[in-house]
Amino acid sequence: MARDMMRFAKILSAVSFFLLLMSTIAWSSASDESERYLDPSQFNEAVIGPGESVIVNLSSSSFLGQREYLAMRIVDDVDPLPEVRLRIASEDCPSDEPSIIHIDRQLNSDSPKYRIVRVFLPAESGEYTLHNDAESGDLWLVDDFRAQTKIFQESPLSIMVMIGGCCIGGVVGLVALSLAAIGWRKNKQGGGVSVVPQVPIMTTSDLYREFHKSQAAPKEDSSIPDPFIDENKSSLSEPEKDIVPDGDDNWENWDNG
Repeated sequence: MARDMMRFAKILSAVSFFLLLMSTIAWSSASDESERYLDPSQFNEAVIGPGESVIVNLSSSSFLGQREYLAMRIVDDVDPLPEVRLRIASEDCPSDEPSIIHIDRQLNSDSPKYRIVRVFLPAESGEYTLHNDAESGDLWLVDDFRAQTKIFQESPLSIMVMIGGCCIGGVVGLVALSLAAIGWRKNKQGGGVSVVPQVPIMTTSDLYREFHKSQAAPKEDSSIPDPFIDENKSSLSEPEKDIVPDGDDNWENWDNG
C-alpha cells in the first residue's frame, strides 16, 4: 500500500511539474503581447494634472462581478499620497485601500513605475468627476477589467493555458505531496516490525535423533555411547564407584591379576 502511494506521488509530481512549466511558458508568451495594455500612459480612462478635475463615464459591473478602477501615480523618491476623489452627484464613490494583489506596474527598467493609490468600486454606472487634489504629479485612472479583456482577446490560448496549468498543476502538486507524506509515514511505521520465525530452530541433539531415525536400528549389545546427552538428563552425572570384590582374601588375587 505504501509503495503504491509513493509511486502515484511520483507520477502526480511529474504531471504537476509539466503543467506548471507549460503555465510559465504561456505566461511569458502572453506578457510580451500584453505590455501595451498594462501601460497606464497608453491605456487609461483619464489623465489629469495636479489641482484639476475631469468628468469620466464609468460602469459599475461586468460579467465577472464588481468593476474596479485604479487610480495611479508615478513613484518618485517618496510614496505618492492618495490625494484623489471620485464623486457622482455630490457623493463620493466607494473605494478601498490597495491590497497585496495591487502591485507596482513597470514594463521595463527604463519606464516609470506606477503605484496604485486608490481602488474605486462604482455602485452605479454614470458620469463621475475625478479630482486630483495633489499639489504635484499627474494622476491616471485605469479600467483594469477592460485592460485584462483586451489581453485575453489578443492571446486567448496562452491565457487559458497559463490559468489552467497554474490552477490544476498546483492542486495536483498538493495531492502528490499529501500522498508522499502518507506513504513515507506508513513505511516508517512498517520498518520497525520484527519478523519472528514460525518454525523452531533444531538443536544439535534434535538433528542427531532425526538422523538415527532414518538409519537401521542399532544393535542391543552396542557398548558405544551416544555422543549427545539427552536434554531431559542432567549434564552433571555422578561418577561411578569402583566395584570392590567381597571378602578380604580376594583383593590380593585381584591386585596380582
